[in-house]
Amino acid sequence: MTAAPEEAELTGAVTASTRLGGPFWRLWTTTFVASWGDGLRLAALPLTAALFTRDPLLLSLVTFAGQLPWVLAGTFAGAFVDRHDQQRVMFWSDVSRGGIAALFTLALFAGHGHIALLMTFALVMGVVETLRDSAALALLPRLVAEPLLDKANSLLQGGAMLCVELAGPPLAALLLVSGTSFPYAVDTATFVLSALLIAGLAGRVPPPPARTAKTTLLADAGEGIRWLWRHKALRTVCALVGAFNFALSAVVAVAVLYAYDVLGVDSVGYGLLMAVIAVGGVVGVTVTPALTRRLGRERTVLLFCGLAPLSFAVAGATSQPLFAAGVLSTVGMALAVITIVTTSLRQVLVPAHLLGRVGSSYRLVAVGMSPLGAVAGGATASFAGLRAPFYLAAAVLAVAWAFSLPVLSRTPKGTS
Repeated sequence: MTAAPEEAELTGAVTASTRLGGPFWRLWTTTFVASWGDGLRLAALPLTAALFTRDPLLLSLVTFAGQLPWVLAGTFAGAFVDRHDQQRVMFWSDVSRGGIAALFTLALFAGHGHIALLMTFALVMGVVETLRDSAALALLPRLVAEPLLDKANSLLQGGAMLCVELAGPPLAALLLVSGTSFPYAVDTATFVLSALLIAGLAGRVPPPPARTAKTTLLADAGEGIRWLWRHKALRTVCALVGAFNFALSAVVAVAVLYAYDVLGVDSVGYGLLMAVIAVGGVVGVTVTPALTRRLGRERTVLLFCGLAPLSFAVAGATSQPLFAAGVLSTVGMALAVITIVTTSLRQVLVPAHLLGRVGSSYRLVAVGMSPLGAVAGGATASFAGLRAPFYLAAAVLAVAWAFSLPVLSRTPKGTS
């Protein structure tokens, strides 16, 4: 077994470089294309679900289903990608997602849409996504030198955010006006194109680290969990980000009904509000490299997780659409910064041959808190109204931040 040195900074096998090369830009392009589909689907699913129900708890189950796969399959997905060529895993994942999205589109077009179908679609697409995301995380350090990881992750996250957060909601709302199946037809096309782009990486990626021993998938998954648990700083970051995702999902799960019934906007207005919030994420993408150089990665996470509770509380108290969007744009900024920083942190601290399984163990907790937050948000809204999930989110994240402060504030800046 591989021990987890507390301050280790081990990276993948990649030659030093002062610039990002062609293989990275191929990876960026395929991520950008696939993110168009992700943005349409993620924005369209709650809007589609709202056509079938106005029950906040039932609506939250669609979000829950899409986030559950990281709990069910995330750790094993990471162990799987450590055993296989990550470029091939990404290719077949996008091929599979394209086929699943095509079948779902046909079902909606034929008039068979209902909440159970939406939940099933979100769940299956999420399972495949665990493989795709784990493979991309493990692949990047083979393409980019360690000093450029923050820049590379900022570019990847920035491209994805432009599609998922900024362009996705308004475009999904406009396409849904034309027909319920339209956003998912475009979703299908993006995954097919993404798969073709990934195929172009064949022969241009350094080989993965050689496996030194034959082990079972279960043993590999267990090794990833143990490594993460032994690393105090990364374990603390994982728990704090898990609380952030719990809080965010509690709000996102009822965001459509909150926009309709509290802020008084329609579906197109909802899409535009989400786009305003996403502007904060774009700002976060641009400032992340400078922030991490000045503060260090762990303290950057601590800063933005500390700002979010106030934003949640203020948004829960207002009824003004533009003010709510402006306040929540700081949460969008925090989401972008935290995603970029924690991705780079794992790529720097975790040994290359463990990156897939440790990364997935991390996401088992960090992302695995999201479905719990979705259900908690839906249940809280059903019991106490649509403002209550925002106050719940603020309270949970504030408590987690206070517990993380002693560990992350003392982390030496040079170690991250």
